[in-house]
Amino acid sequence: MNQQHQLRQGQFIPLKWVKGLILLLLLSIVACQSSQQGSQTVETSGETRDETNLKLQNATLEQSNAEGEILWKIQVDEAKYSPDRKTANLTAVKGNIFEDGKVVLQVKSDYGVIQKDGAEIFLKENVVAVDPRNKAVLRSEEVEWQPKASLLTVRKNVRGSHPQLEASANEGKYNTREQKLELNGKIKATSEQQRLKLETEHLIWEVAKQTVIGDRPLKMIKFQDKTITDRLVANKARVLLDKKQIIVKENIEYKSLKPPLQIATNEIIWHYQTRQVYSSEPVQLIQYAQNITITGNEGHVNLAENMAYLKGGVKGNSQMNDSKLYANNLTWNIVNQTIEADGNVIYEQNQNPKFNLTGEKAVGTLVDNNIVVTNSDRQQRVVTEIFPE
Repeated sequence: MNQQHQLRQGQFIPLKWVKGLILLLLLSIVACQSSQQGSQTVETSGETRDETNLKLQNATLEQSNAEGEILWKIQVDEAKYSPDRKTANLTAVKGNIFEDGKVVLQVKSDYGVIQKDGAEIFLKENVVAVDPRNKAVLRSEEVEWQPKASLLTVRKNVRGSHPQLEASANEGKYNTREQKLELNGKIKATSEQQRLKLETEHLIWEVAKQTVIGDRPLKMIKFQDKTITDRLVANKARVLLDKKQIIVKENIEYKSLKPPLQIATNEIIWHYQTRQVYSSEPVQLIQYAQNITITGNEGHVNLAENMAYLKGGVKGNSQMNDSKLYANNLTWNIVNQTIEADGNVIYEQNQNPKFNLTGEKAVGTLVDNNIVVTNSDRQQRVVTEIFPE
C-alpha cells in the first residue's frame, strides 16, 4: 500500500486537513434541510468561526424547494449563522426572488435575516424591491418575504412607484403571483402625467391590469399645472389608468372649480384627463354661483367645453327668481346659462305675475326668466296660463 495515503495507528491527521473537514462539515450542516423544506446552498470567499457561530464573508446564498426549484438567490457581504444554523443575520443584501423559474423581484437592503431554514426572509433599512415584469418599485424600511405564499409584506413608510402612479402608505402587501399591491393607512397616490391625486385608507393596485381600486371613503383632486380644477369625494372608486377613466360609486360629491359646478349622483364615469363626466343614474347639477339646479335621470357633463346634457325627467330650477322648467331632455351652457329643452316642456314662473307655459321646445336663460317656449307643429299653439293674485 502507498505509504503516502496510509495512516498508521497512532499517527495524527495534519492540521490543515482537520480545518478543511470542519469547514466542510459546517457548510453541510447549513445546507442540509429536510426534503419538505428543500435545500440551501452556500458559496463563499471566506469564513470565520468559533465554537458556536459560523460567519461567512462575500457569500452567495441560494434556497430551493423540495422539487428543486430555486426560490431565492442573494449575495451578502456577511452572513452570521446562529448555533443551530436555522437563522442567519445578513449585511449588504442584494439578489433575486424567483417564481416558477423566473425572477419576480430584484431586492436589496442594508441588512437582512433568514429564518425558518430559508422559509422567511426579512430585509431591513433602505429596502428596494423591483418587479422587472411591470417596472413597479417598492421602497420601505422593513419587508418580509414568504415564498410559499408569494407574498412580500412591506412595513414602515411604504412607497410604491411606477411610470403611471406613485403611492405612499403606512404598510402594504405585494402578491407577486397576482402582481397586486394592497396598501393600508394614510394612503396618498399621485399620477403626475395624468395630473391626479387620491387619498384614502385602503387601496388595491393591480399593477399588471393598470387598475387601482378604492373600497373606502376617498378624496380625489384633478389639477392642471399647479391649479386645482376638480375635487371629488365618494365611497368607492376604480381607476382605469390605461383608459384614463374612474368609475366612482356611492355618495358622490363632485365639484368643478372652472366652470363652477357641483355634481351629485350615485355613480359616474369620470374621464379625468378630458374632464368628461357620465352618469346613467339620477344626477343633480348645481351652478352654485347663481343658484341654478338642474336634475335628470342621466347626464353627460363636458367641463372642457362648459356644456351639460341631461335626459329623462329633467327639472331646472332658479332659486333667485323662483322659476322652474320641466322637459324630457335639456342642453345647458354652464357659463352662458343658456338652455335648450325639448319634449313635454313646462315652464313655471312664480314671481308676479305667476304663469305657466307648455310646449315642445324651450330656449333661453333661467337666471333672468328669459324663456321662450315653442311647438314644433306650427298649427299647435303654446298654452299659457296666468295666475292673478
